[in-house]
Amino acid sequence: MGHIKNLNQYFGKRQPFAASISGAPATTVIVILNIGLFIGVLVTGGADTQNLLKWGAKYGPSIADGQYWRLLVPVFLHAGFFHLLTNLFGLVIFGSMVERTFGTKNFIAIYLAAGIIGNVVSFLAGPNPGVGASGGVFGIVAAFGVYLLLNRKLLGQMGSQQLTSIGLIVSINIVFGLVSTGIDNAAHFGGLLAGGFVAWLTTPRERLFVLQDPVDLGQSRVTLKTDVQSTSKLTLAILVVVIVAGVLTEIGSQTYIEDIFGNKIPR
Repeated sequence: MGHIKNLNQYFGKRQPFAASISGAPATTVIVILNIGLFIGVLVTGGADTQNLLKWGAKYGPSIADGQYWRLLVPVFLHAGFFHLLTNLFGLVIFGSMVERTFGTKNFIAIYLAAGIIGNVVSFLAGPNPGVGASGGVFGIVAAFGVYLLLNRKLLGQMGSQQLTSIGLIVSINIVFGLVSTGIDNAAHFGGLLAGGFVAWLTTPRERLFVLQDPVDLGQSRVTLKTDVQSTSKLTLAILVVVIVAGVLTEIGSQTYIEDIFGNKIPR
């Protein structure tokens, strides 16, 4: 049926193109959790490496020693105010849109899958400590890109412009990460792949219908119908992510050996 120019009027409360945490409860909770943990880190000694390790930062030897919770907790920790601010900026903008578009349950799955796989890939890349929500943020950016791509025929020019913008944002961040120090490119890459994969299985499909006015048969109105993916697809996505995370973590752990004191060190 072609495409329409002003999509927001057809989405109602979902408003996928509006960057606001209104109507996005999980995004709001994640933002508050990130801020709360950052304050906790500051009041217990500051955001230095040693204190962040106490709070659960990703650290290769510790993960190889079985501290697998360090693949999740770092998604909510940050190494400084600017680090926190930039990630929350991306989370509020894209997280809110993805949550309203995919639904809260799917959004949580996308965000956590991206964050965890991001840390797993980072663990494979090296033993260095790491924290930050950027893997999760890259994942939700990828998810929104997948939504735009799979619904491109309906979304028309607006969708194409949004998709181009996402491509530019991702490209700029990748280039910036490659030419800068202290950027966890592996986590970004892992987050992109995981978020895109889960989104590919759970993306809602939009369809337009023209309905005749029952009173005035000469009038019609356009309405939007969303085909929500089945829960089984979300379950499959989670299962695949868990298996991949487990296999890759085991592979990464094999690159460590124990020293004479029983501590894990890279081979």
